[in-house]
Amino acid sequence: MLSLYSMVATSEAFAPTSQIVNKSCGCTSTTLFGAFNKGNKQAALMKKMADAKKQREIDSGEAVPEPTEAKDKAQDKLSDEEMKKQNDLKRFQELLDSEAATVNYNIGGGNYQTQQQEEEDLDAGQKGADRLFEGDPAPVEPFEDLLNFTTGNALCKKGASKVVPWLDKSLSKQSDFLIVVTDPREKSSELRSALKNMSMLLTPDILSRLIVINADSPGETRRFLKKNDIDNINVYCDEKREWMRQYTVLGENRWAMCSMVLKDGRVEKLVRELDVELATQVIKSFVKSMKR
Repeated sequence: MLSLYSMVATSEAFAPTSQIVNKSCGCTSTTLFGAFNKGNKQAALMKKMADAKKQREIDSGEAVPEPTEAKDKAQDKLSDEEMKKQNDLKRFQELLDSEAATVNYNIGGGNYQTQQQEEEDLDAGQKGADRLFEGDPAPVEPFEDLLNFTTGNALCKKGASKVVPWLDKSLSKQSDFLIVVTDPREKSSELRSALKNMSMLLTPDILSRLIVINADSPGETRRFLKKNDIDNINVYCDEKREWMRQYTVLGENRWAMCSMVLKDGRVEKLVRELDVELATQVIKSFVKSMKR
């Protein structure tokens, strides 16, 4: 097996050139120098993360096992803590091997993260940030405290079972996925703009799998939705931001929109710092990647 140093060196040597887009004219040019700089930066981040993981293993006296196909098949038998540890290692290995780690690709198709978002995840992993990653358990209890904007009442267990697919009584719905868009800012102009766009640009099939969680009161939410004739999106209120805190989407540097896909009790997809202009594209990419 190649050492991590060899893998990093190889990724630097064969890193593809990146595309630099001139927004004013819409033209694209290939620049070897830019790709070289991005490759070096990415390789440095990956090496730092690997070193940090290795040091934590030494300090704790634990050895994190390398995931194998046999272990993947036995995931259901692993505890949440073991699953999180395995997913962290697997995700890091995938980033090392992926062309997406060195190419700044466009949102679309099955791609739903920019290179910057990938690098921020690498930084967070290296720093040991306490936040959810793709593959981590998706807690159910926070859904019970969300408020129905129409009644102002908490969902409780009965209401949560109608929102969270794997809690549904119908077996056919239990295998479905849920798309969540959140914003911890009150009366967020970005979230409100995204709501208008999603209401107009997303198909009924996608909207049936989508919920939005805001930090406004039920009354404020009702007024906004009525004023803008939005009646095809399920919106829930998290005034105390407890759901957002449990799902670690409050933001580490600043509050911002986030989006994720939940399925079978796990976080399948996750995008932090969601750009309002890309929100509908990211959601469409979520759906396309989940239906492959």
